[in-house]
Amino acid sequence: DNVIASGQAIPLHGAGSKLVILGASDYGADSGTATIVYTDGSTQSFTLGFNGWYQNDAMPGTSILATAYRNHANGSSGTHPVSIYATSVALSAGKTPAYLLLPDIGAPLPPASVTVETDTILHVFAAGIGG
Repeated sequence: DNVIASGQAIPLHGAGSKLVILGASDYGADSGTATIVYTDGSTQSFTLGFNGWYQNDAMPGTSILATAYRNHANGSSGTHPVSIYATSVALSAGKTPAYLLLPDIGAPLPPASVTVETDTILHVFAAGIGG
């Protein structure tokens, strides 16, 4: 499962020095401003963005986490590699993150009309604290 970045708040739990986020975009790169909200009310904003899953090329500040091939309706796996990306953000020392506010990318959400190959949509698959 995944969420399409549209301003949601995702609760964060755990301890560590960085927040790691996994995701990909549809139809090219997409990014926006995300915010970490700490339990003391302070915030930390950063740019969250990923390249398109079909580009198989990490944007600066991200890395390819996994590469595979897409499945087709006829059962073939295709020959073009596709990717899921990862990025990490250093957390403010001594603070406890409460939640992650995703960017509101403003793209239409399904089942609204999405124009194939022109509307970029930022997907987030997971977020966790570690390091």
